[in-house]
Amino acid sequence: MFNAKENMEKSFGMLETAMEKYWDMWMVALGSMSWSQEQAENMVRKYLDQRKTAREESTRIIEEMLQQVKKNQMQLQNMVKEAVASALENANFPTYVSAVDELKKKVDEISKKMEEK
Repeated sequence: MFNAKENMEKSFGMLETAMEKYWDMWMVALGSMSWSQEQAENMVRKYLDQRKTAREESTRIIEEMLQQVKKNQMQLQNMVKEAVASALENANFPTYVSAVDELKKKVDEISKKMEEK
């Protein structure tokens, strides 16, 4: 009887130790899952922060490029305008105003001649 009681106590002791180890194993597994989840959240958070920074930077660069394009367009427009103005100044093309003035003078002369006759 003493031997059966002793065996039963040993069995319950082993069962209790096994249950403690089982719970310890579950606690380690849950801790590992929690740590993994935290790491995944941190990686996603860092990724989202990097994407936000990249988006802001690309927006800033595009805005700077558009400003530079506008500036270059205005400079080109001014250069063309100056080149055309310079070409017209250097060329001896009769202007419409001077042509109209000359035509008016001729009409006036012809009119005077007609009135004299």
